Amino acid sequence: MDTFIAVIVAFILAQFIDGRVAFALSFVVLVGRRLLRHQRAIKDIQRLGLTPEVCKEVSKDLQDGNHDAAVQRIAEHQEKQLADLLAIGVDVRAMTPEIGRDIKWGDIVSQVFRVLEFDRLQTTVGPNNTVKTPTKFDHYGHLLVESPILNQPGVLPIVHRDDFRLAASVFDDPQLSEVVKEEGELLVTYVPKHKLPGGLGYMWHVLHYVICPRGTLDEYYEVDNAMHMAKPAPEKLFGPFVWYGEIRVQVKASSQLATT
Repeated sequence: MDTFIAVIVAFILAQFIDGRVAFALSFVVLVGRRLLRHQRAIKDIQRLGLTPEVCKEVSKDLQDGNHDAAVQRIAEHQEKQLADLLAIGVDVRAMTPEIGRDIKWGDIVSQVFRVLEFDRLQTTVGPNNTVKTPTKFDHYGHLLVESPILNQPGVLPIVHRDDFRLAASVFDDPQLSEVVKEEGELLVTYVPKHKLPGGLGYMWHVLHYVICPRGTLDEYYEVDNAMHMAKPAPEKLFGPFVWYGEIRVQVKASSQLATT
């Protein structure tokens, strides 16, 4: 019974990352790499929920340069898994995955998300931008986010006080919050200056924010057949990243993506 439950849990977690990201993570190391890197990529695919048989077929598609077939095969397998789980009463679409718990930090580095909600977890910002938590929470707050790289909205934990302060600076400002609500979108990306094993950042803040016109996120991920899934380029939206000193939420008046 424990083995059965473990398999179900593994399948559930595999559904949270979009199949195209499974492709992106593997494609980068498959093309033009040696056998060892090839095998590592296959392990990554398996971790995201594919059977050995489907992994083999996807690998062949990629080796043959058939990008569309690989993506379609992964998507079809994920849909079958979803149907199998639903048949036994497990609705994965109704769940909300949490990054760092259900999705690895390393899998979302430099990917971009749209902020839907801000849960402060009773954390407050006081005089002189002092961030205070009433109890010793593991996180300062939570962001409910969505992105084309995810199959459904997920929770992005705020693990650094400066990242909480930046989020609060938007939601506490009547003008900025109104812009986000009516005509814009608050985007966030996870880019630590230094990463621990597994992708978790340390020392400096890790979340970077920008307010853009509505539709910017979708436009970013539609460029060149979802190129930014395989090769993230968040600087096109956020500009140069700042980890210390004067850090602030960027505001862009145009949705036009930077070309550099």
